[in-house]
Amino acid sequence: MIKRKYLLLPFLIFFIAYVLDKILLLERFQTYFTKTLSELNYFHKPVLFDDLKDYLKQKSRKKVLVYLGSSRGLLFNNEYIEKHHPDWILFNFSVPGGTPDYFYYWLEKLKKEKLKPEFVLLDNSVEAYNLDAFIKIDEVLVNGLDFSFVFRHYKRYSSEEITNFIAKRLFRTYQYRPNLKIVLERMKNNFAILNNYRNFRNQIREKLLKERGSVSPNVSGNVASPPELINEYAEGDFHSYLEVFRFNENMWRFQADNALLLNEMKIPYAIVWVRLAPSYFELIKNKKIKIEGEMNTVHAYWKKKKKKIYKQYNAHSWNMNEDPDYSCDYFGDASHMSLECYPAYTDYLFDKISKFPNESRE
Repeated sequence: MIKRKYLLLPFLIFFIAYVLDKILLLERFQTYFTKTLSELNYFHKPVLFDDLKDYLKQKSRKKVLVYLGSSRGLLFNNEYIEKHHPDWILFNFSVPGGTPDYFYYWLEKLKKEKLKPEFVLLDNSVEAYNLDAFIKIDEVLVNGLDFSFVFRHYKRYSSEEITNFIAKRLFRTYQYRPNLKIVLERMKNNFAILNNYRNFRNQIREKLLKERGSVSPNVSGNVASPPELINEYAEGDFHSYLEVFRFNENMWRFQADNALLLNEMKIPYAIVWVRLAPSYFELIKNKKIKIEGEMNTVHAYWKKKKKKIYKQYNAHSWNMNEDPDYSCDYFGDASHMSLECYPAYTDYLFDKISKFPNESRE
């Protein structure tokens, strides 16, 4: 028996590595080496869902809008909504890299809890449906979904995605890749950079709670960039996310399931393609690339796909890139409207909702 104890060595190593990983991910340690803040949005959403449950149970309440979106829907200002659209309250489940599987994850929870907000918005960014992007959009898998959801829907994920999910969820340090250079940099000047980083993280946590999932303007830093810089960003974004394009049918099935589930729950909803910088949208609309062996534009290919789901589920679609009712064109980068546009963005959405189901649509 003693001779076979060496067989336990791999399990012991795994256990030690697992415990060490969890220690390193404590806030007091991870702030020495982490470089992203996006996970804070994801970690806040379970709290937001509890707040939503409590609010929907109130007898005297406002109408509830639930926004399931991406980073293109993060900067809403609740004071503005309260002043200009006083009958409504926003619960913002938008996250950086938000994709239809993440939306379905929360809609399943809405159904399970028998919650019924007055309206749901679903983001419909074309980048979410590309399997071959040079920069992968995998934040949902890494930070947003749980093991139960992924394994129930495992057929919709590749073996590489599932392996990546397991590795990064079990060992977060594999995700963040601690770098000694960054650790030493944050220790300089009496830990000045480290303390500023920690304060900023705390500020974002507080704002996410206060703003019900939105990152309010005073912590976002999203200001308009000059047109020439936006044009450079547009070329870079198209190359990173769409230059090589293979449609993700499984992700599209999640979006179809979102429409089906909302129809079953009898919750009014719309699918929105948030406005992009015109130079980026022009590349999507006019630049021909090889798709399924033929030269085509991403826009033309995707438009055919969209029409099928909209017709099948009678889904309302709002395309802010081609809608004459919207024209604000201030952008922080080619993919994200700047703060100057959020009042117009907010008014556009609530105006559409107020006219639903007779609003103009794609």
